[in-house]
Formats: sequence, C-alpha cells, structure tokens
Amino acid sequence: MLDLILYSLIPIIILQVLLLSLFLFTHRKGDKLSNRLLALFFLLLGINLIDGLIGFTGFYEKYPSLAHLADGLVFLLGPLMYFYTCSVVYKGFEFKVSQIYHLLPFILATTTFQIYYHAQSLEEKIFIQQAIQQRQLPAGFYITAFFIYGHVFTYFLMALKEVRIYQNRIKELFSYTEKISLRWLGFIIYSMMGILLFSLINVMVPYAGLDVWFYPTFAIVVGLFFLFVNIVVFKGLQQPEIFVGLDKKDTVRYSHSTLTAEDKVLIQSKLNHAMDNEKMYLEPELDLVQLSATMGESSKNISQVINELFGQNYYDFINTYRVNEAMNIFSTSTDPKLTVLEVLYKVGFNSKSSFNTVFKEKTGMTPSNFRKRALVQLLS
Repeated sequence: MLDLILYSLIPIIILQVLLLSLFLFTHRKGDKLSNRLLALFFLLLGINLIDGLIGFTGFYEKYPSLAHLADGLVFLLGPLMYFYTCSVVYKGFEFKVSQIYHLLPFILATTTFQIYYHAQSLEEKIFIQQAIQQRQLPAGFYITAFFIYGHVFTYFLMALKEVRIYQNRIKELFSYTEKISLRWLGFIIYSMMGILLFSLINVMVPYAGLDVWFYPTFAIVVGLFFLFVNIVVFKGLQQPEIFVGLDKKDTVRYSHSTLTAEDKVLIQSKLNHAMDNEKMYLEPELDLVQLSATMGESSKNISQVINELFGQNYYDFINTYRVNEAMNIFSTSTDPKLTVLEVLYKVGFNSKSSFNTVFKEKTGMTPSNFRKRALVQLLS
C-alpha cells in the first residue's frame, strides 16, 4: 500500500518540477542566466526522477538497452547549483573556458559507463536490471554511490560558502539585509542536502542488511521532496528580492590599501560627525555608497576605517547607532502609548524582525522588555 501511494506521488512531483523548470526558462524578470541555470537544475532533477520511476516499474528489465542513459546527469546537479549561486552572488558572472573541468566527472562517468554497459550481452543487461530491482547489487555499486553523493555534496558546500561570503560582504555595504540576504537560496541548498542525505541512507540500507527500512526511508525522501517542491512552487520563486551582487574583487579585503594612520583618523572624525551631528543613520536604506558620497570619501576607505578603528562592519556600525537612539527614546519617553513599531521606524529600521534581532544582540533584551522596564523606572 505504501509503495502504491509513493509511486502515485512521484508523478505529481515530477510534473511540479518540470513546470517549475519551464516557468524559469520562460520567466522574463530577473537575470536570464541565473533563471536558466536554476531551470536546468530542476529539469535534470525531473529527468532523474522520471528515470527512477521508469526503473521501478520494471520497464528496463524488458528493454535493458534503454537503461542508464541518464545516469551521468547527476554529475551536473552540483556544478549547476554552484554556478547558479555564483550567478546570483557576483555581478556579471559568466562562464569561462577554464571552468570546463567542472564538467569532467559528467563526461568521464557518462562515457565510461555507457561503453561498459552497452558492451554487455543482452542476457547480462537483463541480469543487471534484475539485480537492481531485487536490490542485490555488488559492493562496487555502493562505493560508486558514495562517490556520486560526495560529488554533489561538495558542490553544494561550495555554493553555501559563496552565500556566506555574500552575506558577510553585504554587511560591509548595507545597513539593512532583509531583501538581499539570500535566505531563500540557503533554503534551497540546505533542503536539497537534507533530501540527498536521506536518499543516500535509502540507497545504503539494502547493503547494510536492513532492507525492511527501504520503503520507510524512501517514503521520507519522497515526502521531503514533495514538501520542498511545493514550498518552492507556492513561493513562486518570483525573486522579488533585489540582488545587488558583488564584484569578485570586492571580496578581497584591504591588502592594497594606501591609507595612512592620519587618513584613518580623519575619516573616523568625519564618520563621528555624520553619525553624532547629522544622524545619517536615521535614513532607513543608507548604504555605504550613499554615505561615502556624502562624506566625500571612497566607500572602500570608509569600510576599512569602520572595520579597523571601530571594530565593526558597516551593518553593525550603523545599527549600533540606531539601537542607541531607540534606547534613548525608550528611556526618556513617558508616553504609555509609544509602541516598538513607532520607534523602530523612527530610528531607521524598516523591519520589526531585524530590529528585534539587532536590539537583543546589543542589549540582551527584547525592545518590548526594555521599554517596559524603562517605563517602570520613569513612572516610579
């Protein structure tokens, strides 16, 4: 009964994945290269799912020469996710001839296996398909499976590394991260890694002599995949976020800086004036470029001074002033109707969740608790 439910659910997942791929291929908004890379990623997922579903029906036992034609495509999933991440993170990302090595595992695996498999006799091919159906495969199969999953996981980890670089770097450039944090991309990568992990467990249980767990673990994989695809589809991947992108050179810190100690002190003084006197931090979307234009200094020099003399990144530097301003309002206002929402907008935040997170990091208390305590002290 369980296997019947699962095999009924898989075609729905395949249809959703293929429709999502079609949507991304034809979607006009956003970066065309990014959309096509993600579309190709989902398309290959769909092809792999179709191949697996056909295999479970026993079709390949009757027509063994048609089996394994799509096996090598799995070696493209990792590179596609990595390239997609780079295309979102970095401005002007484009493929280079030197990146061809990312495709070598796909080329080598596909060529080698196709030559090996199709050189077998028809009887041997049928025997291989029967062994797959009965989950009675040699140890070499499981070693190969580990290599394949390791290959995909490695690229997903590389993609996560690029996302972390991006998330750290935008805090050097922006005082807000709500619309540009790439959390949705992290969700896609982590979700796929979780699905792959359970998929690997499902592949390995027969080898461990735990065949009774094959369908339960398979059910987990299918359930997670169904949940993941539905979340992605219903969120629409409309990409309403504004992706600023980074230049590769922007990820390199101040190794070639020519600032002298006197230059740094002068910029520090200008920063203090801009914050203490002009209160520029009250501007909700104040970014490093805007601040540098107002101060008449390069954004790189300002970023360096904030890092080295204030010991903060730009995001923390600006939001520290905002939190201090909020604390001052909370501590001096006796208006019992004053709300946290009013204050967060007044001091330059544009997100309640961001305000709550930063405020608690700086003070160890939520804004609501801080306000309640301050009000008690004011009225006592």
